[in-house]
Amino acid sequence: MIKNEKGALMDLENLKKHQEWNESYYFNFHDEKQDLTAFMRIGNKVNKNEKSMFFYLMSPQLLGGIKLETPCDDNPLKIAGLNYQKIDEGKWRLTYQGLVFNPLEKTQYQVDMDVTWEALNPVMDYVDCVDEKETQMSSQVASEHYEQFGKATGTISIDQVSLPISALGERDLSRGVREWASPRMWMWINSAFSSKEAFNITKLSVDEGDIDAGYFHTRGVNRPLVKSDIKLSFKGEVPSTFTMVLTDNEGLEYRVTGEVVRYGLIPMDDAMNLIETLSKYSWDGKEGYGIAEFLIPKG
Repeated sequence: MIKNEKGALMDLENLKKHQEWNESYYFNFHDEKQDLTAFMRIGNKVNKNEKSMFFYLMSPQLLGGIKLETPCDDNPLKIAGLNYQKIDEGKWRLTYQGLVFNPLEKTQYQVDMDVTWEALNPVMDYVDCVDEKETQMSSQVASEHYEQFGKATGTISIDQVSLPISALGERDLSRGVREWASPRMWMWINSAFSSKEAFNITKLSVDEGDIDAGYFHTRGVNRPLVKSDIKLSFKGEVPSTFTMVLTDNEGLEYRVTGEVVRYGLIPMDDAMNLIETLSKYSWDGKEGYGIAEFLIPKG
């Protein structure tokens, strides 16, 4: 047993031997001018010899993606046309070459992406937001969880039509046991209002209760979020609007409203669906865009 930075006990050595031990690299960004959103993930479960990925694009004209699994290899950051290259601390080159599919419309698109993602705030470690009990409660989803927002610049070509990209988005790195059916639900929500103001919040619901964690970056500082009150309205089974009161570790409150613009649905296993939405946010008279992600049971 070892302690994390806040003194919470975690049996990391045994967790690393778990069949579902996972290292996950996620990026997203939204270009307001192009009205184009990209989100992507590479996950490695080395104890299962399983590497997985998804890559999706969303715009008013296009909703397409790809999701697949392969055996692990010696390059954990490259799979099926999607490639991450770490250039420097907080700076990544993200490339994709291949098809994306919309099975409902029976359409496919050839995509060539080459963007550079650069951090705009220090890395936020979720350990700064939780206590020992919450650390134990979240251990079946991730033992380590880091967040950062940034800018993405480069190009995306769709069926040989090249689009310049100048966007804001979020980066997520997590390590730990990842059993998709372990939480009853999670909400992972982020937005950038400018290159100097952004937030990220996770609300994880497990049998023992809820875990809230995240940050609000403003005035050059990551402010750890320790509580989130989130009220959702739905259209069918999909969230449509939400209001949030986010509280940091000094008791300051941030009141944010969100409205889903469009979404994609990703089946994660036999029990759970991941709904990935582009949402528009309002805070303190400012507007921003970002991803609101909801993991919910099927049916």
